[in-house]
Parts: sequence; structure tokens; C-alpha cells
Amino acid sequence: MNITTATFTQDSFTSVYGVWQWDYGQVLRIEGLQLPPVVEVHFSLQEKSGESLIRIGTTQEGRTDVIIPDCMLENEGTVQNYIIYAFLYLAGKEAGQTEKKIAIHVKARPKICGGNDNPNIFHEVVELVNGAVEKTAEHQKQAEGYAHGRDDLPERTEDNAKYYAEEAKKTVKEIPGQVEDAKNEIDTYIKDKEAELKGDTGNVYFAAFKVVNGRLKMYSDEEIDKVRFVRVGSRLLYRLNF
Repeated sequence: MNITTATFTQDSFTSVYGVWQWDYGQVLRIEGLQLPPVVEVHFSLQEKSGESLIRIGTTQEGRTDVIIPDCMLENEGTVQNYIIYAFLYLAGKEAGQTEKKIAIHVKARPKICGGNDNPNIFHEVVELVNGAVEKTAEHQKQAEGYAHGRDDLPERTEDNAKYYAEEAKKTVKEIPGQVEDAKNEIDTYIKDKEAELKGDTGNVYFAAFKVVNGRLKMYSDEEIDKVRFVRVGSRLLYRLNF
């Protein structure tokens, strides 16, 4: 918003428009020239006489940016449109040379008056409000990203609440099948163990306990085996009766 671009073709002179009096922090961007990384730019309110202010411009990727002096944008006392002249000056150890000239057309306007108050207070308030709005917008953007993803936040494609909810739904749908598979595995395991216990005879006998005439008896086979328990001192002994 604070950049005014001057583009050169073949001429040594060009004009730019759209700058207002009492603006500040304005940048003049120069394109179409092969300028060194650092270049002097001389600003003046007069084209052919008077004095000029020197500012340093920096060149990156074929574009040179330089700050327009605020005092020339103020030009206090002027009530008509006027021109700021910028001269591109290439200086070296042995010589210095003016290469190009730019006419910056400035539109006059009333002076900003803050009375006895801090003249920067309005700028500070605007800056704070704009900053808060930008932060709010960024927070909203991030919140939307975490909620359901955004095209301009590719890192949230699979890292948002909607994605995890869909994954949870898929998992819930898979649970009945997993339960059935687990049940089948348990049944198979039991059948395998049952076959191991039966062995070649195909019979399985489980021990049974019974108290007979004050004695505890264990039966592992009701037709053949009987286990008789006898207490000797503090020890419990048993023997098989056939």
C-alpha cells in the first residue's frame, strides 16, 4: 500500500502518480533498470535549482526500493499539487553520474491536525486495531484449520477435528467385525485345547471333591480312580485307591 512503482523502458525520465501530501513512510520502487545493489537517490522539490536530500536505495531481484523523505511529502505551506524529483545517481571512487530522473506527482491535501494531543495517537490506535484484526483473522484461520482443514493450510489436511472424527467413525464400523474375528479365534483356541486334553482316547476327566465320613475325597475318574486324603500332623497326604 505504501509503494509507488516507477518503471523505465528506454527513456531516461519517467513519472509516477498516486502519492498524497502528508503521507509518510512511502517507498519509491524502481523497475526496468540494472542498478547496483546500493544506489544513491537525490530528492528535491525543484527540478533545476536548489538543494536535494540524499537517500540510499537497495536493489534486490531487479527492483530498487528507496524511502521518499517525509519532509518533502509534508511540504508545509503548499496548497496546490506539486512534484518531487528523484535523481538516480551512480557514484564511484573516481566519478559520480546522474543516470535517470523520476517525477513524483503529489496531490495536495489539508494538514492533519491533532490539536494539543499527541499527533501520533491516531496512527497508533489505527495500527493497534489493524494488528488486532489481523491476529483475529489469523486465529480464525487456524481455528478453521484445526476444525475441518483449509486449502491454504495443507498441514491441517490430516490434522483436524473433522479428519479425526471420520477416522473414529471408520474405527467404530470396524469394531463388530473385529469382535467377531476375536470370538472365532477364541472358539478355535478352545477347540484345539479340548482336542489336546482328550488325547487319543477322546475322553476328558475333571477332578471332583466330596466329603465322605469326615474325609475329603477327590475323584478324577468315577469308575477307576479315587484319591484318599489323610492328615498326618500338619501335612495333608493322599493316595490312590483302585
